[in-house]
Amino acid sequence: MAARLAAIATAALVLGAGPARAAEVQVSPVIVSLSPTARSAIVLVRNQGQETVRFELQARSWTQSPAGEMLVEPTSDLAVYPPVLTLAPGEERNVRIGAITPFGAVEKTYRVFLQEMAPPETSEATAQVRVLSRIGLPIFLSPSKAVERTRLLDLVARAGKVTFRLVNEGTVHVRPTSVKLTGLGADGKTVFETDLPAWYVLPGGERIYEAVIPPEACASIQELEVSAALPRDVIRTKLAKPNACAP
Repeated sequence: MAARLAAIATAALVLGAGPARAAEVQVSPVIVSLSPTARSAIVLVRNQGQETVRFELQARSWTQSPAGEMLVEPTSDLAVYPPVLTLAPGEERNVRIGAITPFGAVEKTYRVFLQEMAPPETSEATAQVRVLSRIGLPIFLSPSKAVERTRLLDLVARAGKVTFRLVNEGTVHVRPTSVKLTGLGADGKTVFETDLPAWYVLPGGERIYEAVIPPEACASIQELEVSAALPRDVIRTKLAKPNACAP
């Protein structure tokens, strides 16, 4: 899998004003999975732009808040080489990422960031706004035994709002392709349906969701259903007669 990435996550400005410019790079693969039998992997980085670019490579441990916010901290669990990458236009280089920490019973999760470094100041650069790219690659260290166990819990409706939890009780990450909240009427037909953010839930973690029921649909809802489409299954939970409008 390859992806073309430009100006992701972090932007920085070079002095001056004018058109914005950003690095254009292709990275393949965009997800790295390591195991005791494959402790390192190669990531190909190609400069698709018209200027030479430089990147600093940073390894970070990766956890999440219940709201789904990515939390990262410096780590020495991974070896990344080279630590600094310079690419001329059209040039491609290999980056090696390896595990130097023991594998365990639960998957370990990291991010390797390619942080673009500011170019030397030139008369042309000072006339433009420069956006510095920050590309984050998920890195997974496989557990001794992969267990997939994801649950939808604590579905509650009150005062026009719905809350629930998507909980990962397994030993590997899950990434739903969709999370939906559906309201059904007395005839079983859909009164409303809302797509909610679907992103990684790391092992032992959870994502707390909150959604608003459309006021015009609130009184006619006889059942609420939440569904999460996982790679191997679709899980659901329901709440009958939710009285969703009640305070």
